[in-house]
Amino acid sequence: MATSSPAGTPRRPTSDESRPLPASVCVFCGSADGPHEGYRQTAEKLGLLIAERGHRLVYGAGGIGLMGAVARAAQLGGAQIHGVIPAFLREREAGDELPDQTLELTDSLAERKRVMIERSDAFIALPGGYGTLDEVLEILSMAALGLPVGPLVLLDVDGDWTGLDQVVAGVHARGFARDRELFARATSPAQALDLVAARMTPAGAARATG
Repeated sequence: MATSSPAGTPRRPTSDESRPLPASVCVFCGSADGPHEGYRQTAEKLGLLIAERGHRLVYGAGGIGLMGAVARAAQLGGAQIHGVIPAFLREREAGDELPDQTLELTDSLAERKRVMIERSDAFIALPGGYGTLDEVLEILSMAALGLPVGPLVLLDVDGDWTGLDQVVAGVHARGFARDRELFARATSPAQALDLVAARMTPAGAARATG
């Protein structure tokens, strides 16, 4: 069962509610730095803009790679941070320095994913590894089934999400999925947050929640 230090827990949005800003924005991303400095710079800019726009950051409680970059930048900008991580993984990464945050420990990766979704109003995915892909596909599956979940924006640094976009298009073309418009793509942190804001209006929320 998840445990956390005392903190207010935002209620999960429903499709018939207006979801005013500021919001809890969950960032999915990797614990590696990526192939060039542009990845870290994009993560840092996203973290700063999350803070600048008054949002709270929800993320996977990592201290290195893109996770560490986005969190430290958000902290620098004064954002509240809520980190969620399995206890076994936190023990493994005990040497990694984390920015100040509410740290929530879970029993498993699956529970971590569930908690991050429940704590968040919207989702932005930077490039990452298998864990990031798993988190993105969970949001897509929920949206496709019409379950209450916030909007998802995939943030490219170097065309990173083109492959997934093509896979989704193929699934749709073969008739295995009905709705193709389950996420948006952005090429800058500012555009990603603008898309989140637009899709969190009452009209946009209907699209984001299927």
